Amino acid sequence: MKIILTNDDGFDHPGIKALFKELHDKHEVFLIGPDQNRSGFSSAITFLTPLRHKKYADNIYSLNGTPVDCVKVARNMLCPFEPEIVVSGINPGPNLGSDAILSGTVGAALDGRNLKYPSIAVSVASFEINDFSFAAKFVAKVLDNLDNLEIENFQILNINVPDHNEFPNPEIKITKTFLNEEEGEKNLDVSDRKNLEDGFISISPIKIDMHSNSQQQVVADWAKNL
Repeated sequence: MKIILTNDDGFDHPGIKALFKELHDKHEVFLIGPDQNRSGFSSAITFLTPLRHKKYADNIYSLNGTPVDCVKVARNMLCPFEPEIVVSGINPGPNLGSDAILSGTVGAALDGRNLKYPSIAVSVASFEINDFSFAAKFVAKVLDNLDNLEIENFQILNINVPDHNEFPNPEIKITKTFLNEEEGEKNLDVSDRKNLEDGFISISPIKIDMHSNSQQQVVADWAKNL
C-alpha cells in the first residue's frame, strides 16, 4: 500500500516513529509531519507564511505548516508515488466526540478522504504514553484488511485505542462520533467516548457532509419572504 504518514505532534514524535517502524517494511511510506507541535489545528492551512520543507532521509520530511499542509504538500509536490491512503497519528490522547473536529490528527486524515482507501486517524487514550507499539501493530492489521472493507467514498476511520497497560487485550467496537455531546450521552452503547473509557478499541467512520438535507425545504420556505 502507498501511504502518506503524518501527524499533528511533529515529524519526530514517538507516535509517528512507531507507525513508520511498523509499516515501512511492508508498505511504501512517505513521512511528512509538522516541524513543531500543531495539535488542535483541525483542517487549517497556511496562507501568509511561505511553506518550507526539510528532508532528513528518503521519504522523510518536515514542514513548517499544519497537518493538512503536510498532506497537501506531499500529494502535490514531494511524494514520489501516487498515494492510496493517508494515515495520521499516533496521537497521544484521544480524539472523540465534538473534540474530533478540532484535531489536527483527524483533519489530516480528512484531507485524504478522496483516495483509494479510507484514510485513518489513530489516537491512544493516554496523554502520558511512551510505548506506541500496540497501537501501531493494530493499525498495521487494519491496513492488511482494508481491501475487504466495502465503504462509501469520502469516509475516514477515526480509531481510538485504550491504554494498553490498563487494557492489554481490548476488543473492537464500531462507534459513532457525536458532535452533540448530549446525543452521545443518550446513545452510550455506540458512543466513541464511552466505549473507549470501557476499554474497547473505538473505530468510527466519519465523513464531511456540509449540506443539511433535512432543512433544505425549511430554508427554501423561509427565503420566499426575503
